[in-house]
Amino acid sequence: MRFKFQQSTLLVDPFLSRPHWRYLLGGRPRLDERHIQEHISHADYILVTHAHYDHLMDVPHIAQQTGATVFGSYNTHRLMEICGLPVTQLRMIHIGDLIELPCMQISVLPAANPWLPFYTAGKLKSNLHPPLRLQDFRMDECFSYYLLLMDGLKILVWSSISSRGAVPADILFLRAVASERWYREMLTAVKPRVIIPTHWDDLFRPLGQPMRPFFGPPRLAFPPLQRIDLGEFNSKIHKVDANCRVMLPEVFREYDLNDLLG
Repeated sequence: MRFKFQQSTLLVDPFLSRPHWRYLLGGRPRLDERHIQEHISHADYILVTHAHYDHLMDVPHIAQQTGATVFGSYNTHRLMEICGLPVTQLRMIHIGDLIELPCMQISVLPAANPWLPFYTAGKLKSNLHPPLRLQDFRMDECFSYYLLLMDGLKILVWSSISSRGAVPADILFLRAVASERWYREMLTAVKPRVIIPTHWDDLFRPLGQPMRPFFGPPRLAFPPLQRIDLGEFNSKIHKVDANCRVMLPEVFREYDLNDLLG
């Protein structure tokens, strides 16, 4: 995600490289520097929700190229140092912190990440050196972010599989795979006017190709794996709140947030 406010640019979990799935098993993938340089020429601040590779892999390079300040957990901080980012560009944060930026306040909220095989949370391995393996990106703390802009606009970037701690906001970013009951809990707590789905596209597919949905969680039915159905996501949201708008942005296209709110 990229937000531009006045003269500042804020990125959240920028991830453009999209390494092939075979690197899940081993090897040291290279960054897609061409796509990064083509689409991210400026950034002042980077928020990292957690330290898995699909949230963090490109951040050291982007921060080095732009001079952006990176906010994240202890593991995020250490991985940035290992990749050569100077400590002057790093800010370690914890749940409950309030980040004061020139154009907004950012509250650091708790988040629960789903269990992933071979990508469990814990301490980083010793003697890491770049380029890192995908399994080297171990998470510790996981965050959601609540952005309060100077004009009063409220944005909630929700990276959790739990609704606990959700707060009211105008625009809500959240996962596109969940039950109608969970969406009801979230919409009751947040009361958003616009919802933007996240974590729905195929993270192994290069961004130069047309986007397609990723696979949802395994199920006890045939076929056991199905791609995420954005139409079903839209239907679940509108069953809970018919007035809430679901927005699916085009990749790399810029939108005016006030226009989204109508």
